[in-house]
Amino acid sequence: MKLGYYLFAFIISATLLASCHHANSNEQDDFSNELDPPVWTFNDDDVELGTTDFYTFDIERDYSKLNERMYKDPSKKMYVENSEFNDSINITYNGDKATVSCSKSSGASVQTDGAHVIINTTKDVTCNVKGNSENGSLKIVGENKVLINLKGVNLKNPKGPAISNQSKNQCFLVTLSQSVLSDDSTYTEIPEGEKQEGEKQEGEKQNGCICSKGSLAISGKAPLKIVANGADAIHSSKTIFVRRGSNIDIESHAASAIKAKNKVKIEGGVININSTGRGGHGITAKEEVLITGGRTTIISNTGAGKDGKNSRGIKSDSLVNIYGGIVRIKESSIGGKGIRAVKFHAKNCMIDVLTFGTDDKVSGSKNRGIKAVEELRIDSARVRVRTENGWNEGLSCRYKILINNSLVEIKSRDDAISAGEKNQANIEINNSRVYADSGMDSMDSNGTININSGLIFVMANSHLCRGLDCDNKLYIGPDATVVSLGQQYTPPAPSLLKSPVCLVTRPHSDTQFCLSTTGKDDNIVSFNFPKFHFFDSGIVVLLSTPEFKQETSYDFCRKADVSNPKHTFHGLMLGGTASNKSVAVTHSFNKFYNNYADPVPKYVPPTARKANTNATATDNANTKTTGNTQTKAKDEAKTQAPV
Repeated sequence: MKLGYYLFAFIISATLLASCHHANSNEQDDFSNELDPPVWTFNDDDVELGTTDFYTFDIERDYSKLNERMYKDPSKKMYVENSEFNDSINITYNGDKATVSCSKSSGASVQTDGAHVIINTTKDVTCNVKGNSENGSLKIVGENKVLINLKGVNLKNPKGPAISNQSKNQCFLVTLSQSVLSDDSTYTEIPEGEKQEGEKQEGEKQNGCICSKGSLAISGKAPLKIVANGADAIHSSKTIFVRRGSNIDIESHAASAIKAKNKVKIEGGVININSTGRGGHGITAKEEVLITGGRTTIISNTGAGKDGKNSRGIKSDSLVNIYGGIVRIKESSIGGKGIRAVKFHAKNCMIDVLTFGTDDKVSGSKNRGIKAVEELRIDSARVRVRTENGWNEGLSCRYKILINNSLVEIKSRDDAISAGEKNQANIEINNSRVYADSGMDSMDSNGTININSGLIFVMANSHLCRGLDCDNKLYIGPDATVVSLGQQYTPPAPSLLKSPVCLVTRPHSDTQFCLSTTGKDDNIVSFNFPKFHFFDSGIVVLLSTPEFKQETSYDFCRKADVSNPKHTFHGLMLGGTASNKSVAVTHSFNKFYNNYADPVPKYVPPTARKANTNATATDNANTKTTGNTQTKAKDEAKTQAPV
């Protein structure tokens, strides 16, 4: 009997202890979700490729729920459960007053001035914060770790940060109930400390509505809203870490929304940023911006700051790495950029960038969708970039652009994909779908272009511009399907070609292009010609496809009815059946490189056409004496591939 009683008591006690432990765990983080952060991977079996809303998509803040799997990892210092906080301080704001109570063992000293609270810690402590005040703040001083639990607080400081951690140690900010933190446009000046013998005495840091000298880790599922009117919204002198499950809404009207002197790491969560502060950025760090999950939305319209520098949605002085999740940026600033870094790498993620700003004529800064200096790399990612106004490039890098296993779609006013360093630039594409509709050259390298495999559909919309523009060597591999439209062309290096390439000059009046094997109804490549506004003398089509065979006759058609294509890509149709064909010319390949029409003539402005007409009469006399020689030269040129 006694044994049964003790066993029953033990079970009840164990159940209660487990319940208490679970409740305490839920208070900081919930690990019960079963969904991972969204990851995009390239699917080669897609039937319909390309987005239907590509030319009209917009970017707005998105507050919809995002389920994410939560993890425990004892090796991560930025996870709050891996630090012990045995002592607590309770702070309750009520209008112009604050009530503070401390556990006896905390060793903390407290100073209050109305609703402004200063806590000097000698141990790692937990601060539980709740209540409301339009004239209050919380400041932590000392050299210890601090955990700040936001248990439903609405706190505004008219003269500085709402919450500031002046310790160089870690600060954990956990949202347990919906909270709002804000500041005002005027910050009280805090002078730097005087130099003491052998050391520098630092003054107080007042860099943001939430600011920390040490690393700052943010977690918790309750919504956190930050309204910053006087400085950065969130600032750390070291690293800012946002954990999965977080829910952060930022209104940044003075400077940057999230700024760290070292790194910004976003593991997940829903982050919505509206940035309007002059020269401010959505997210910025000196060493690295790293995003591995969640959904981050940045809407920026700031313009140049006092230093003349322009806004960026995401900026790093070194690395921007996006290795998962969804990132969406709308940048409307003059001379602004969606993303700017020395090296940029996107992998297993979805990125949308939309820019509306014009070029900055004062500073010379030009709008760019994504700009990198040394390397711009996209691996197994879906990237959409649309630039409006000004002459803005989509993807821009000085040295190296590498696209692997990805879907990339670009609509730009200037070059869509540009590598600019003379003789050192390189664009390389492997097993990717790339669509580029550009105002100038679509894919432009001042060095080399290597299209090893994939589906490439590019078009240039201005006089004398190219779909593919390469200063050195253009290589197209045997596994690549390439359709390039422009008024000029860059010929591939014949020595590098592994499969036939065809250059076709089409009149502007053509409505469609269709290629099929002579005598068969197999559609190899077909598409409707865009209505190019500037093309008054024809369109050059550079065409390469693995279906091209030597000594095989092909029909190049002005139009055809195509049914049941195997793949479609922004109007480009691969495979299927072609019927009711209107054959323009039949051509057989006997070389790797062929063209069956004269190149498009160089564009002559209307003002110069009259002068050229007058000069023709003078030239006719000389032409009569050399007519036979010129005719022979033209005949020879038609039988050879252009160089």
